Amino acid sequence: MSLGMSEVGHVGIHVSDMDRSVAFYRKVVGLKVTGLWGTAAKGRQCFMRIDTMHHNLVLNELPAEVDRSGLDGSDTAKRRAGGLHHIAFGFPDREAWLNAIDHVRSCGIDLVHGPLVHAPEGLPEGGFIGGSGSHAFYFLDPDGNRIEFYCWMMKVRGPSIAAPEPDL
Repeated sequence: MSLGMSEVGHVGIHVSDMDRSVAFYRKVVGLKVTGLWGTAAKGRQCFMRIDTMHHNLVLNELPAEVDRSGLDGSDTAKRRAGGLHHIAFGFPDREAWLNAIDHVRSCGIDLVHGPLVHAPEGLPEGGFIGGSGSHAFYFLDPDGNRIEFYCWMMKVRGPSIAAPEPDL
């Protein structure tokens, strides 16, 4: 049953250092700041956007009294607890996506997975069958939040190898 939604509006994440995270999401991911509110003592909040929508990402700084010693910056996709797995940002075409690979690497950021194709044609035999066909690569923000940059996400219009029994 469709509720009439058309997109995921935004993702909110906790960050340990607001200034460092804002700088990262500006420089590496290319987001724009809409506004930054609050104080470091109580935990600041920053709304960031891709284009003109008010916000696509919300950074919530951990309050000053939170013990940060247990924050290890490990890859969220490899953690064994509930919470964020990854944040995905789409690109309109392969050329823009390839330019994004060069940009991320030029910022000194290591890729943690990919580039790859999320589909049978992109993986060895016995690989992931339900993939969308998107081309993707992954990297980490300063707090270990995994970020995906992708292009060519398929549309689901009926059953296929990638969507064998979809709700339509």
